[in-house]
Amino acid sequence: MIKNTIMRIYPYFAVVIAVSLISLVIIASCSPYKALEVKEAPHTYRTEPPADAFVLIGVNTSISADSCDPPSENCLSVIEDLPAIRTKKTGSGMAIWHEGKVHVVTAEHVCSDSDEPSHFNYAEKDVRIKLNVKSDLHVVGIDGIARKATIVSMNKDMDLCALDVPEFSGGSVSLAVGPPTIGDKVYAIAAPYGLGGETLSLVFDGYYSGNRDSKHYYTIPTRPGSSGAIVLNSNWRAIGSLHTAFVPLESIGIGAGWSDLKLFLESITH
Repeated sequence: MIKNTIMRIYPYFAVVIAVSLISLVIIASCSPYKALEVKEAPHTYRTEPPADAFVLIGVNTSISADSCDPPSENCLSVIEDLPAIRTKKTGSGMAIWHEGKVHVVTAEHVCSDSDEPSHFNYAEKDVRIKLNVKSDLHVVGIDGIARKATIVSMNKDMDLCALDVPEFSGGSVSLAVGPPTIGDKVYAIAAPYGLGGETLSLVFDGYYSGNRDSKHYYTIPTRPGSSGAIVLNSNWRAIGSLHTAFVPLESIGIGAGWSDLKLFLESITH
């Protein structure tokens, strides 16, 4: 069944310190924002891929034992010896101009891992440990500089996340005037497995192939780390995004459509 062959793209993880059985927990908190004000729209006509608008997104997380829940002697003796676990994940994103403001748009599951537990159960010692999670979210543009990003808005159903990056100095793309039709040529700049950065922008192409169950299909190679890549039309305008891979065929990407992207952008600019 298709349901069993589709897997969510979870961004690339690199565990720096692995010392216990604690599961990875990534939590990104929302905070007030000031969107980058841009009086003029971006270039309405591009002849080359918008590598200047693409960003590699990184989330560095530190997970440590916070407290025993409930308190017990066994638990206290365990958490004293537990060092912090540090993890890193990456995703893709792009700066999009909409109604005078620019936000970096990526996938919701890149920004937040809300499905992960907030506690760790150590059955062998019969203890339950509350976890303390600290995450640092940043983006790297074409200049190679890592800049701090804050979450503006997330939509889990659409799997979309908007970030504010006040010091972002790259370009941006605009939303297409309308949705694509089946067979339209489409493109995406992505960083699968974290492959991207200052001098590297992987440009993929394919065709828009329609939708099923509110999910849009693109024949664009999609792997872990491609999550959040913005799908572009032949005029290099945004018409959707990637968030899921079709496992049997890596050349198929699944994501949000033009209407999803439009509704999401309007929800944060109005």
